[in-house]
Parts: sequence; structure tokens; C-alpha cells
Amino acid sequence: FLQDGFVKFENILDPLKCLQLYEKLKNDRNWGPNLFQSEESYLEEFKDKPIKKVNPGKGIQNLIDKFDLSFIENNNHILKILHKILGNNFEIMLSKFVVAVPKKWMPNYVKKIHNFNTANFNPYIKKEYRDVTYFRGIDYHMDSIDWENNDNKFITMYVYLNNVDENMSPLNIVKQSHLKGPTSFPHFIKDDNSSKYLQYSSDNKLFREYEKETLIGNEGTVYFWTSNTLHGTAPSISDIDNFRISVRYLIKKKDENSKGLIDQLINEKKVGITKKKNPFYKTILK
Repeated sequence: FLQDGFVKFENILDPLKCLQLYEKLKNDRNWGPNLFQSEESYLEEFKDKPIKKVNPGKGIQNLIDKFDLSFIENNNHILKILHKILGNNFEIMLSKFVVAVPKKWMPNYVKKIHNFNTANFNPYIKKEYRDVTYFRGIDYHMDSIDWENNDNKFITMYVYLNNVDENMSPLNIVKQSHLKGPTSFPHFIKDDNSSKYLQYSSDNKLFREYEKETLIGNEGTVYFWTSNTLHGTAPSISDIDNFRISVRYLIKKKDENSKGLIDQLINEKKVGITKKKNPFYKTILK
């Protein structure tokens, strides 16, 4: 965790319980084109208006509140890991389900206007279905980007509920990218999709080579990474019925007197989003 900025654990969650939860979620609604609002409704809601409050919040229009996730949150192995990283006292800032959207679900108007680099896919979704976060490819970013008024002493815990292969929008992690601390988005990255490495700079001057890792995993695989670890996903090319649903937790350190691994990392307040022109900024993940 300290060296690479993330750590992976297999076989610490009951895979059957993960698959059972996955099947319950699949049966919760008609996953597919029916989720999307019409182009007219989308334009009426968001044309020339800021896009706000379209994702589930803590206790706010959040499907996760309807399910018992104690098999994850009270798992002894997971609790030991969280204590090791965050100290004896920690708090879940947010938990939610995230869904990788296959292209076949998307209406034509969304295909035309959706910017791959824009993480927020929920504006295209009908209001009643915005209780999970939908995505279709997310460019490399740090999770600290969403928590502007907090320090970065929090981590992401990510759980695969079903078997995730390379076609199902697996996570892509940039190892050791956290060692530079928080940097502003869009990030200075030079990437070759055919290579296991990319070049990353905090200031567009000194670039260093970093190793990428695609997180392929079975149901029940659990990942932890720092708020300053670069990560993203490629668009899903899975079929309509076999799509990824995962659980995403943001968990913060709550007691400064109880030390964990996170206290050994660079955790200054994030730099944030800037309007700088990045000559290397592009669609990174194909």
C-alpha cells in the first residue's frame, strides 16, 4: 500500500454472497436502454444549466441503503486492513453501487454528445434510477478531486461483485503515482495504450515513467487505494446482460491520535481542477 498506492486482496469475501447480491441488483430494475431519459428531457433539465445532485449521496437516493452489506463491512479481514491503513477509528464517508454501461444501452443522442473524459454519466439517466452511479469510461483521475474541502486522509475500497474481465471496464491503476501527492486535473500524462507504462508529471516539466495495472478480478476481489492514486477505466464492451456492478466505498481516518499507514503518505489538501491547457490531455483509455 505504501509503495504502490494500492493493494489487492482475493478470497477474503464470500464469492457466493457477492454473486447473490449481484443477482439481486440485476433483478432490481430493467437494466438497459429503459434507464435513459429522452433527449428532450435531458435538454430541458440541463441545457445551459450546471449539472448538480445527480449521483447518490450518503443516505440520499442511494440504492445501497436497501441492501445488507454487513458481509463486506463487518468482514474481519477487511476490518484488519482498514485498521492497519487508517488507525483504530475510521468512518465511511460514502458507499454506493457503480455500474459500467454497455454501449448497446445508450441512446443515439448520448453517443453523440457524451465526452469520454466526463465521469458523470448520471445526467442522461431518468431521475428515479439515479440511485447508483453509472459510468462509461473515466479518464485518469484522483479521488481527492471530489472532496475539495477535506484533507486526503481517506481511501477508496472497491469490491467486484461479479467476475470482471478486460471487456467489462476493469479498473486501471497507475502504481506509485500517489508519491507526488495531490495534483490538479487534468493531469499531465503521456500514454501509449500498447505499453505497460505511462509518463506522468505534476508540473509538465519532469516526467517519470510509471507502471499501469489493469485490475482483472473475480467476484469478491477487494481493492484499496489512496486518494492520490491515479486510476481510470476504459469503456465497457461487454454485452447487454453481462455488465459490471461493483461497490465503491470512501473511508476516512477519524482519530488523529491513532496512527495508520495513511499517516506516512503525502496528504496535503488537493490542488483541484484547473482550466490549464494540457498539451498531453486526451482520451487516455481506449
